[in-house]
Amino acid sequence: MQELASWTLQTLRHDASHPTWLEERKFEWIPLAKRALQRIFNGDSLILITDNDREWFMHYVVQSINRSSNRPYVPVIGIDTLFPQIDRVLHKDETEISLINDYLNTMFSQKYFFWYVGRNDASRSKLALSHEDCFLWIFDTQLQNSFTLQSTDSLADIKLMQMYRIFNLTLEAAMFGNIRLE
Repeated sequence: MQELASWTLQTLRHDASHPTWLEERKFEWIPLAKRALQRIFNGDSLILITDNDREWFMHYVVQSINRSSNRPYVPVIGIDTLFPQIDRVLHKDETEISLINDYLNTMFSQKYFFWYVGRNDASRSKLALSHEDCFLWIFDTQLQNSFTLQSTDSLADIKLMQMYRIFNLTLEAAMFGNIRLE
């Protein structure tokens, strides 16, 4: 069983998608991925939220993360599945966020967290940022405990896909006992 850091470094160097840029930022990536995986393995569900520009990413992740029949399913749900009218609701006022959080706390017995991908000034970000412990992939702004990307980067979509690939590989390695999350 390998340490997460050494496994991640090895994977980043040898993965077919060639995410060499992520190796340079491993000290930002590893703690965030580790915390998200620990929460998943502690029984928390993951609610994926994106801004409107990256909604395609949410749909891709939700459709692909449990595609493999060789491993247990991962509880990942897109916010639009729970709230198809999310954009209309979040534009009303801040009390809607409290109502949504109350609903999710009841539905998931407070065993959930948000994975947010997008700009921090998007209306959907308000819901994710209303919680302290989220898995944040933020565009154009640096926030504490987040991984920052630039929307002006012509490879931003490719980088998202590479990050997802590495996250999914890490999830699988942890499931099968190849790495330690402690």
